[in-house]
Amino acid sequence: MSIRSRALPALAATLLLAATGCAASAPAAEPALAAAALTTETAPAPAATAPSSTEPAVTTTPAAAVATPAASGKPAAGTGKAVALLAYDPASGRATLRTGAAAKPTGTPRSTGPSHTPGASATAAPDTVRTGQLIASPPTPAAPRGALVAVTGVQKTEGDRVEVTTRPAEVAELLGATATEQHTAIDAHGIRVQPLVKDLKVGFTARPGGGNGTASAQLSLDASTSVPLPGGAKADLAAGIRLDPSVDFSYDGRGILKGGIEKARVGFGLGAHADWKVSATLAANPTPLRVPLAKLSASPVLTVAGFPVVVNLDLTCYLTVGADGKLTVEAEQNLDGAWSVHADYAKGKGWTTTADPGTTTVGPVRARLSGNAALRTGLTAEASVGLYNTVGVAAGIEPYLRTQVAGSVTLDTTGKPPHVEGSWTNTAGLDINGRLYAQIKILGTPLFKADLPLPAFHREWPLPSLSTTR
Repeated sequence: MSIRSRALPALAATLLLAATGCAASAPAAEPALAAAALTTETAPAPAATAPSSTEPAVTTTPAAAVATPAASGKPAAGTGKAVALLAYDPASGRATLRTGAAAKPTGTPRSTGPSHTPGASATAAPDTVRTGQLIASPPTPAAPRGALVAVTGVQKTEGDRVEVTTRPAEVAELLGATATEQHTAIDAHGIRVQPLVKDLKVGFTARPGGGNGTASAQLSLDASTSVPLPGGAKADLAAGIRLDPSVDFSYDGRGILKGGIEKARVGFGLGAHADWKVSATLAANPTPLRVPLAKLSASPVLTVAGFPVVVNLDLTCYLTVGADGKLTVEAEQNLDGAWSVHADYAKGKGWTTTADPGTTTVGPVRARLSGNAALRTGLTAEASVGLYNTVGVAAGIEPYLRTQVAGSVTLDTTGKPPHVEGSWTNTAGLDINGRLYAQIKILGTPLFKADLPLPAFHREWPLPSLSTTR
């Protein structure tokens, strides 16, 4: 674990772009699924290549696994039947299933592993689904975040449709005495993007150092906008972000018959490269300018014991800039970093939350600054991760640069020496905070009464500074 900076003199005026994240409040982080009425079978428009869309990239109804919980603590037993989740109301637990040959998947959502239904067959008897069985569904148009439920009642309808009532199930009911540990890069093409600025450009770039399959590309976001400032002024901002998100999931239920699962983990990692330009005259403001760029969401499917385990990741990207006095700035800057946050459960110890500050590298800068103030620029990453539409842990990650200027400074790290009339000092920093939500009960672990805060991480380190008149 390390934090490092490229100490180039031009780091003086650097701005740091606020990275990503999904809102750290529980209501904002949870998806807006229909609660008053059943969602329908209509397929949403693909979103990975349509930046204006907030719908998931699910264009067909993939098969869900039907399983019978094993009383012995072993993994749930696949029934050899296939169903498709056509409609689902989380509020009432009512769902509509399609059985038989029609339930065979005609396509699958983008996932990190094979979306395999154990023992799925092309035909099914009328009693395909019975009370007490589990339905583990990958993302579908009716449940874009996946669903894990236990059947509490069954009513056969016309044709191959079955109406069921359900209750939320726990991962421990599905996986039983299994053990798995997975760290999976998210396929950039399966990330849904909701632009929060006009004319946001969404694309894909080759991952540095290469990669195979779903790990071969990064998601790229490029924006150029003007933001109004207090007093009628404006700030011109341009930013480009390249993102490498990943998810972590581990589960060990081998001791489930001796008092519960042994351990579990849910978390996420975020690699980012950001470059940006800003031009503005800033006045003292206690609240930095916070410009939301985009909301991102993905629901990769992991395969554990032959069953789909759906991990939900949400991110919101912000660019932040502020000053504690009057300052005129024109600057270009870039940043590279990799960070991770996860929540861990261990039997006998309960839940803990951990932030790994990873690496933060600040690159060269070109800038002209004048005034008497401290400038703070940053990339804020707000993110949440959970299972089957249940928020687990949420965190805010904010790498930033704070530059104190008295006078005027011109920086160009392409080879020209800095021109300083007065003084400037530079400090880079990283803040990480967040919490684990009590509703992470989906894993089947003992509950805690209130949200568990993530131990706040804060670190600053000095960058080159100078005081002179030339």
